[in-house]
Amino acid sequence: MGFGSSKPQPLPENMKAVIVGGGYGGAQMARNLQGRCQVVLIDPKDAFHHNMGALRAAVEPGFVLKTLIPYKKSFGDNFKRGLVTAIDPDNNCVTLENGEKIPYTHLVIATGSAGPFPGKLTSPMNISMEEAGKMYAGIAKEIADAENVVVVGGGPVGVELAGEIATDYAGKKKVTLIHPHDKIADPMTNEKFQSTLKGQLKDLGVNLVLGERVSNLKSLPLGYTTNTLTTVRTDKGQEIEANLVLPCTGLKTNTTAYGTSLGDKMDTNGRLKVNEFLQVNGHKNIYAIGDCADVKETKLAYNAGVHADAVTKNLENEAAGKELKPYKPGGFFMALSCGRNNGIMTTGGYVIGSFIAKRIKSKEVFVPMTWKKMGQPVPEVK
Repeated sequence: MGFGSSKPQPLPENMKAVIVGGGYGGAQMARNLQGRCQVVLIDPKDAFHHNMGALRAAVEPGFVLKTLIPYKKSFGDNFKRGLVTAIDPDNNCVTLENGEKIPYTHLVIATGSAGPFPGKLTSPMNISMEEAGKMYAGIAKEIADAENVVVVGGGPVGVELAGEIATDYAGKKKVTLIHPHDKIADPMTNEKFQSTLKGQLKDLGVNLVLGERVSNLKSLPLGYTTNTLTTVRTDKGQEIEANLVLPCTGLKTNTTAYGTSLGDKMDTNGRLKVNEFLQVNGHKNIYAIGDCADVKETKLAYNAGVHADAVTKNLENEAAGKELKPYKPGGFFMALSCGRNNGIMTTGGYVIGSFIAKRIKSKEVFVPMTWKKMGQPVPEVK
C-alpha cells in the first residue's frame, strides 16, 4: 500500500469488497485488499491497460505488450471479467451485463473515464489483449505511413502524442497540434511550465495552433491515413493540410455501471458526488475513487491510487471501530513526457525540466514500476 509505512490493520473475514473497474485506482484497491478479506475485482477487459504508456505504443511497434498486464496473473480468482450495468444499494449487489448478481458488504466504484483511441482503450469496453494489440499495431502503421499529421486537442494526451510522433519521426513528418486555448496540457500550470513545454514541442518541429478550434472535425477522416491530403479548418479561418487526423478530445466519465442506479448522485459531468471520506453521498458502504469521483483535483492516475489507499485505511478504521479519516486533496502535480528525450514536471509551483522528467517518466513511461506493482515481470519485446 502507498499510504505511509504503517502496518496494514486487520479486516473482517466476512468483509466482501467488490471493486468495479480495474484501472489505476481499482487495481490499487484490489492489491491493497487481496489476501486480507473477500475481494472481487470486476472489469470488462482481460488486462490492465497502462495507458500512461499508450502513446509510446502508438509509435513503437510491439511496445503495446508492455502496456497490457493480464488481470488473472495478478489477482487469480479475485478477478472476474464482466461489465457491471447496475448497482442495487438496497440489496448490496451489482448486476453484470449477463444478468449475474454479485453481492458485497462494501463497494468501490472505480470506473474511470473513456476517451478516444490511442490514449484510451474503452471502445469496445470488453476489448481483449489480442484485439488491443492489433489496434495499436494498426495505429503505429497509420502514423508511419502519414506525412502530415494533425493532433486535435492539446490536453496531456494530445501533447504527449504529438511529442512521441515528432521524436520518433524527427524531420520526416509535419506534425501540427491544434488546441482551442492558449494554455496546453492543463490550465492550472504556470507560465514557466507553459513556455518550457511549448519550447520543447517547437524544438521537435511541432507546429502549435493555439486559441483555435477545429470547425470541421465531424467531416474529417479520423484515425486513418488518406492517400490524398484533406483540409482541417479552424474557427478562425486557418487551413491545415493533413493525411492523418488524430482526435485527442472528448474525455468522458464512464457511467455505465451506475448511470441508472445512482443517477441522482451524479454531478453534471457524470461523476459521483462523494463526501470527505470518498463515500458516495447517502451510502456509507459505497465509495467512488479516481476519475469517477467529484473530488476537486486534477484527474491523474497517481491521485486514483492515493484515493484507493485512503479508502483502504478507512476500511481498517471502520473494522477497528475508529473514526474515519477525511481525504484531503494534495497539491497540484503533473508529469508529462514530450517524446523519449524530453518532458516536464510541476509540483508546488516549481517546474522541473527535461533532465529529471526524462529519468522519472519519459524514458520508460512508468512501465517497470507498474508491472512491479501488479506482481509481474515486464515482458521482453523483440
